Amino acid sequence: MKITFLGHAGFLVETEQAIIIMDAWLSPYGAFDSAWFQFPCNHHLLELVQQKLQEKGKEKYVYISHEHKDHFDIHTLENLDSEDFTFVIPRFRRPILRNLIQNIPAKNILLCDSDTRIEIPGGYLKIYAEDSELNRDSGILVCADGQRFLNINDCKIHDRLTRIRIDEGEIDVFAAQFSGATWHPVCYEYDEKSYQRISRKKMFSKFEATARAIEAVQPNVFLPSAGPPCFLDPQLFHINFEAINIFPRTAHLLDYLTKRLEAPPYTPDIMPGDRLDIQTARLEYQTENRVNEDNFKIYLEKYANRYKDFFNKRKKAFSTKKTIQIQTRLIDELNKKLSRFTLANQIDRPLYVQFSDQAEYLTRVDFQQQKTTAVAAVEQGDFYRLSAPSYELARVLDGHLTWEDFSLTFRMRLNREPDVYQTIMQGFLILEAEDLEPFCRHILALENNNERIIVEAGGCRYSVDKLCPHQGADLSQGWVEDERYLVCPRHRWRFDLQQGGVCMDNAGTVNCIALEED
Repeated sequence: MKITFLGHAGFLVETEQAIIIMDAWLSPYGAFDSAWFQFPCNHHLLELVQQKLQEKGKEKYVYISHEHKDHFDIHTLENLDSEDFTFVIPRFRRPILRNLIQNIPAKNILLCDSDTRIEIPGGYLKIYAEDSELNRDSGILVCADGQRFLNINDCKIHDRLTRIRIDEGEIDVFAAQFSGATWHPVCYEYDEKSYQRISRKKMFSKFEATARAIEAVQPNVFLPSAGPPCFLDPQLFHINFEAINIFPRTAHLLDYLTKRLEAPPYTPDIMPGDRLDIQTARLEYQTENRVNEDNFKIYLEKYANRYKDFFNKRKKAFSTKKTIQIQTRLIDELNKKLSRFTLANQIDRPLYVQFSDQAEYLTRVDFQQQKTTAVAAVEQGDFYRLSAPSYELARVLDGHLTWEDFSLTFRMRLNREPDVYQTIMQGFLILEAEDLEPFCRHILALENNNERIIVEAGGCRYSVDKLCPHQGADLSQGWVEDERYLVCPRHRWRFDLQQGGVCMDNAGTVNCIALEED
């Protein structure tokens, strides 16, 4: 088996009898309304993918893990220049991924249930899906030629990795995300000290989760993937050079793993186009001009310069929108969301949405009264505020962006008073209206689940909820830090066992009960 890195979360896997293309994001227009771009640049590899799909004598598969546009790239899929392949996608509750690809010519679409074995010539595939409403994602295992490649990209199945290793045996190559992909704290109105503190905590939490994933999988080779992206839009370009943020480059992770792991797996300095031969564990370096910590700044400045005219034209194109019409449509959309948001009464503070380009247009969502109205000012008291360009919100209302895509454009500012995360507020902000009722049912199911586990920490035993209140991760696969904090294996929420199991960063709890010793 040979694996060519296509950049970001993309891989080209070649076995004796099959070719599998994974999450190929090769568009020269980036993703999330051109907020994210591939780092390093990989646009030239579309030609390689086209060539491989033209090869005779092998079965070809195109796997898409989920609908995020840095994995599901319509530009790439529409330019494959071949119909001689089978789509492999996970079966999610919401069929949007299948609906989006059904018009792209292909031999077949394999819609796969999680953990189901899919036979391919000379081996098999397995899809591991995670569908918790807030997240729809999947990872894939390729077993062929007596070798195994497990690629979980940015799928949060860390609580299942030990079982996968036991069930499947030795994993030769493991690929996983180590970088962030969220608007917190990037878009929040924090002072510099607070921003760096939160970013540093999140970065090292992600590094630790990656280290524990490696320990669970025990691969011979580890390939850091699925980030970080780079930001070429002039209004976002500064993110690339922040001293501390949630988008660390590979060198920072490798430094952590070297110190953290007793016997780190082979982790090559891989760039788009490089090819790994699993049998020999030899990397064929195909990229001559390599990006490193010494030259990345110059590299990004040249990269961004190529898009200078592109962003100037976009700015002009968006400047003619009629703001009052956008606000009217926004109010209708938010009211539509409210009508399906059955947990609205659990949010006791309003949400304000403001146009950053015309601040006088302010919209208020009252969850208690379940209505959205135009207002003149933010009232005193607790609130959540989102400020974004009117044209960017118009693109959501026009259907060019989903609400979740919009959240990843990073072209907004947010503030919350008090600064406490609420899962249901997050769901209201980033989910489509049709997803809110299933999301609320999922939250209620977690709240009503009575499964408990026993956790030992600091010489004491505690009874806690088995499932994390965030997205239902199995906390029996978590770990204890500082002899008192139970850590969720998916998103690293920390629950204080000595304080009833409350989460340190939000209102979540695992309802902890200290057990008396016999």
